[in-house]
Amino acid sequence: MAIPDQVLLKPGPLTENELEEMRKHPVYGYELLASVPFLKPALDIPYCHHERWDGTGYPRGLKGEAIPLAARIFSVVDVWEALRSDRPYRKAWPDSQIRSYLLQKAGNQFDPLIVKLFVRMMWGE
Repeated sequence: MAIPDQVLLKPGPLTENELEEMRKHPVYGYELLASVPFLKPALDIPYCHHERWDGTGYPRGLKGEAIPLAARIFSVVDVWEALRSDRPYRKAWPDSQIRSYLLQKAGNQFDPLIVKLFVRMMWGE
């Protein structure tokens, strides 16, 4: 949302300024969607989906269950979708690598219960 294509589609590493710009997209999304009345109940998703279970996320540095449930669920799905898709800077990952990554990040990046349920749903574990 509102991030220039030269940043979004950059084939290499982002500069500190580009990373700072990327970190603004949850706020941009929230501001854009806040004026749509029927989306108000879902605004936690665009605003909080980059918060991290351990409190190191953005834009507000929320931690654990202070992160709205819908955003905790969406963050896992968002990363799963991103990793399984080709990007300008890398090829899509195989399912086994994505599964391992999600499990590795449970408890620091992601809500561990959400990861457990997602892995069970996707891979039958």
